[in-house]
Amino acid sequence: MNTSKLNNNKYHLGKFDQKNDYNGWFVGSFFNEDHPCKTDDLEIMYAEKVKGYISLPHFHEKKVELLIMLSGKAKYLINDNEVILESGNFLFVDVNNVISGEFLESSKIFAIHSPSIVTDKVEVKSTQTP
Repeated sequence: MNTSKLNNNKYHLGKFDQKNDYNGWFVGSFFNEDHPCKTDDLEIMYAEKVKGYISLPHFHEKKVELLIMLSGKAKYLINDNEVILESGNFLFVDVNNVISGEFLESSKIFAIHSPSIVTDKVEVKSTQTP
């Protein structure tokens, strides 16, 4: 196999918990064209949330969402169905599902969206909290 055409030199070694200008998102379409972490295929974020932090109700029309709880605990509502996300759990949410959350403990979490469409977040006004 001739691999000479496979060298695009688009790679980046970084620290996912390093503060940046994108609220924890470290891969995605937010970056300028010459940044090696710019891609329209997915978005990845690392966040540390304090107990009591609320993720307001929203949904995505074109991208799926995957939450991976590294440590801590949160209560999420998906279309008014309550789930508890604890250390070691993940939560997959397909398009057009309303999701909101409340962190019950200080937590460390990854969020992954695919594809990367920065504008694909629809806020939902709700009287109900997680």
